[in-house]
Parts: sequence; C-alpha cells; structure tokens
Amino acid sequence: MPYPGVNVSVSSNNLMRSVPVLDAVCALIVTVATAALKGAVKQVYSLADAEQKGFTALAEPFAHRLIEEFYNELGGNQRLFILGTDEAKTMAEVVAASYADGITKLITAGGGDINLVAIARKPASAYSAGSGFLDADVAATVLASKSVCQSLQAANKPIRLFIEGRIADDTAENDYEPNEATNNYAAVVLGGTKNDGSASVTLALARASKYGAHVKLGNGMNGALSATQIYIGSDPIEERLDMETLHDAGFLTFQKRQGAAGYYFGVDNMCSDDDCKILAHGRILDKAQRIAAKAYLPYVENSLAVNDDGTINATDAKHLEDVLKSAILSQMGGQISNAAVVIDTNQDIVNTSTLNVQLAVLPLGYTTWINVTVGLTNEISA
Repeated sequence: MPYPGVNVSVSSNNLMRSVPVLDAVCALIVTVATAALKGAVKQVYSLADAEQKGFTALAEPFAHRLIEEFYNELGGNQRLFILGTDEAKTMAEVVAASYADGITKLITAGGGDINLVAIARKPASAYSAGSGFLDADVAATVLASKSVCQSLQAANKPIRLFIEGRIADDTAENDYEPNEATNNYAAVVLGGTKNDGSASVTLALARASKYGAHVKLGNGMNGALSATQIYIGSDPIEERLDMETLHDAGFLTFQKRQGAAGYYFGVDNMCSDDDCKILAHGRILDKAQRIAAKAYLPYVENSLAVNDDGTINATDAKHLEDVLKSAILSQMGGQISNAAVVIDTNQDIVNTSTLNVQLAVLPLGYTTWINVTVGLTNEISA
C-alpha cells in the first residue's frame, strides 16, 4: 500500500496546436506486426496518442515512421484513423471490396466521413516484388481501388486515395504510367524519406489535410515540406536524371525548386488524364457532392406542385436551384470561381418521382507554369 500523499501526473505535447479540420478527414492503412492491431481501426489525435495505442517506434517502426511524418508535416494535432493490416496482404487485396478487414471496414468505422486515405505496405522479407521498377502490387492496387471508390461515390461517401509507389528495382527503367490508368480517385506517391524503396504517403496526406480542398499540394506560398531528404529507392532525387519523366508519367512525386530550399510536391497528379487528373479538382467535386447531398436531404420524399402535364412547377424548380447554389457558394466561396444549378422543368415528376439536377462547378485556375520573357530596353514608359 502506498504512503498517503498527493500524486501529480505531468502531461506533454500540450503546446502542440490542434490543426482545424478544413476539408479532410484522414486515414492511413498500414502494415503492422502487432496481432492486436491487425484488422483493427484506431483513432489517434497525435503521435503520442498513437504510441499509447501501440504504434511505437520499437513495436511498429514502419507505421510509426509514417504517423510521425504525418504529424510533423501537419505541425499539430488532428484526428487520424489507422487500419492495421497483415504483411501477407497486398495493398490490392486490402482495397478490394471483398476483403472484410480492408478499406470497406475503415470507411464504415469512420462513419462515412473519411475522404482521404493513404495506404502503404511493408512486405515480408521473402516477398517477391517483381523485376520491374515498381512493385507489381502498385498497379494492381490502382486497378482494384477504382470499383471501390466508385461505389463509395455512388453512396455519397467519395474518397481520394494515396497509394504507396513502392520501388522493386530502382535501377530498372519505369514502364508504368499512372496517367493512363483511368482511375482519378487514386494517386501513386513516388519518393520517401528513407532509402528503402518506400514512399512517404503521409506527407501528401498531411499537406492535403492542412489546407482546403482547392489548394494544390505543391503550392509554393505554403513553403517547403518538412522532409529533409527524399529518395527514389536508394537514390536521393537530386541524383536521378528521370524525375521530370516520372512526374510527366503521372506520379505524385517530389521536386527541388531552383532558388528555394527544401522539397516540394510537383503537380498533384492522379491516375488519369480526365477532368480530375489533379487532386484539387477531384476534391472540389467531392466536397460539392457532399454539400449537394446534405442540402437536398430535407427534400427527399417531399411534395412538389406540378403542371397539368406532370412536369415540375417552374417556381419550385427555381427554389430548389437557389437552395443548392446558395449552399455551394456559401460553403465553397473562395474555393471555386462560380457554380450553376439547372433543373429542367420538362421533367415528368408525377410518373417518375425522380428529380434530376445539374450542378456545374467552375474551378479556380492554377499557375502551374509561369513563363517570363526577359529582355533589355532603351526606354521604359511611365
């Protein structure tokens, strides 16, 4: 029995600010060794909290490093969902809808609020990644994740996915082009803080979480990343001559910018070449979709006045247009250039009980490339 007295516990990390959740609810799917963490979804709010819940540097070095990179880049505390997976499971298997303990379980645990997910894998030492530049699991994951993401979008739970571009052989020539994969829900992150072939997916996750949906990951006004060195396989990116080629192939990767210290993301490439070939466009659409679903929820099973031919009354149509446009502009004001909502008044509401609404969002423009012409002159006008 202890002596009578006063016990005082001293806490730490109280000076870390809580980073407000702007447009992101983040999750990490990562390989773990601890049996109790496999298949379990944990919510953590800081690195210290993650360590208390079993993600220590000693027990879970791979997961701990990614979580640490997330919070270091974030510069504060924020909720992060973590799903632990077994090393025997490939990333493609984990994102498949048929795997009960995979991404479907994660999204369910998040109550449908999760909209950004990073996935990384630390395979067993006996695992064969193939003889190509990338682990064969990467392309398989891009392919497998598309149908799951489409299903989630159909259920008004859209997500965007950061897939680890794990390197199999960094001396081999890359033959995979993500921008030809026709999956604008996913990005392949290439490059990491360790020279072990892994990729720092949580740097992208944190940078996306830190700013609004419309802000590109490589926005120069937000400064350099927290990483002090970036590798592609075993090589620092400064020593590779193919970084622009990899970037142009559609990887979400890193760059050194002339005249600036540190590392930055290049274009936030997704695995497609369509309207949502950049992450910012996809996230804007996802946000607009969630707002639209919420704005119109009170009108489900509601009654509307119709014309003699069963079509919707023009006054009601205009009211519903204004409801959605007002919601979009009020909640996405500085993130888009404009929005338009159109309801065709020729719709037969009586016989179909279905209202079709067209929402068009005009995104912001981005100065990805700036061309400056420099020359001498013998006169400058006032």
